[in-house]
Amino acid sequence: MNWFHKIREEKHLEHLKNNEAKEEKTKVTERLYFLITVVNSGQASAIVKNLTDQGVSAAYVCHGNGTASSDLYNVFGLSNQEKQVIFAPIRYSSYPEIKEALEQRYEASKYAKGVSMLLAVEALIGKAAYKFLANQRDGNEAPKEVPPMEEIKAKENYEAIFAIVNNGYADLVMEAAKGAGARGGTVLNAHGTGNKEMEKFFGIVITPEKQIVMILVPKTIKDSVLTAIYNMAGLATKGQGIAFAVSASDVIGLTTEEEKTTQESDSPTASAASATEE
Repeated sequence: MNWFHKIREEKHLEHLKNNEAKEEKTKVTERLYFLITVVNSGQASAIVKNLTDQGVSAAYVCHGNGTASSDLYNVFGLSNQEKQVIFAPIRYSSYPEIKEALEQRYEASKYAKGVSMLLAVEALIGKAAYKFLANQRDGNEAPKEVPPMEEIKAKENYEAIFAIVNNGYADLVMEAAKGAGARGGTVLNAHGTGNKEMEKFFGIVITPEKQIVMILVPKTIKDSVLTAIYNMAGLATKGQGIAFAVSASDVIGLTTEEEKTTQESDSPTASAASATEE
């Protein structure tokens, strides 16, 4: 082998090593979760401060309204009025500290009570987007060692149901959900857009004003609640609703009394009493 070919081979090997190093950096990622928190109006700023103190890079706040029955609010010290909903992407390594801080806040006073649900992020496009959402400033930063979900006493037996309906039909969704055992939910206002070709094909007109209903229910009644919503406010009705469920990796804010209610009976009605949607 002459010196020219030797130099080319050495450069090729160096190039391969650099690519391997870059590839290794992209592999050093940590699982992201989406934390959704519902609190009484005026409490969002305190929640956001708690999240940013734990290194959360972004939190999005919107306003909603609670739909739980008045007797449920009286029992758990919740206000049946305006709500604030905080959406925040978090790294799993920061979750144990966030969970502890939220539990302490929810126990501090009746007005500070709230409910948080943790949803797993299954996919994310873009390395830059990941680094921003994960607040990962060093691309080669290794994830911290944290205990698995079972060790932090995660409540994994709940589902978050989201129903998107035409404006004015959120009450119908909640009527259907409560008839199937749900205790309450949170309503958000939204603006919808539709594909004109799809509207013609399916014979559906997409009205712009929408309402999104979030309902937290035990897994034991998820199918019953979804079926009830579909029958009363599905696409074939004036509500033109679409409903789907996402498994919650954990739920924060459920009281001991609610947990006892869940454990005392496996019936759908008793299980529903364990959810504290505001």
